[in-house]
Amino acid sequence: MISKAIAKDKRIGIMATTNKKRWAKFHEEQKKEAIKDFSRLKNNGLFIAGLMLYWGEGDNSPTSPHVRLSNTDPRMIKLFLNFAYQVCKIPKSQVRINLIIYPDISQAQCEKFWSDYLKIPLRQFYKTQLIKGRHPTKRLGKGVCMVRIGSTNLKQKFITWIDLFSKNNSAGMVQW
Repeated sequence: MISKAIAKDKRIGIMATTNKKRWAKFHEEQKKEAIKDFSRLKNNGLFIAGLMLYWGEGDNSPTSPHVRLSNTDPRMIKLFLNFAYQVCKIPKSQVRINLIIYPDISQAQCEKFWSDYLKIPLRQFYKTQLIKGRHPTKRLGKGVCMVRIGSTNLKQKFITWIDLFSKNNSAGMVQW
């Protein structure tokens, strides 16, 4: 019995090592592709705007497989989505929306507003979260909108692009 358990542990260890190597190779391939993309896109205004939005307002955790950006300004969310669609070639069907609202805001009206403004169907909205604030009256009329794109590939590219951008522009302003 003990030898079977040891053999099983060895197999699991081998599988884990193989998976780690496979993921490392995947991340290296994505990084190489991102470097090529960066040299082609670095003078594209929408690319720079979208990347800076993500760097400032997005989830920069390298362990999360999702690209997430949250904000209360609908224009910012729309600009980021245009960047995702046009520059990153993300299909609209891959985008998910989460909202965070206060209890005194109508959930249905808020969801309708974001759906209409972003032109994303309600079926792509995940559960809206209600939070209690310290102030009894609404402060965020349309809530906080979080865009989520489930793409490890895109996440790896964003991390690489931000790194390249910061290295290429650490001495001064962006050269257009």
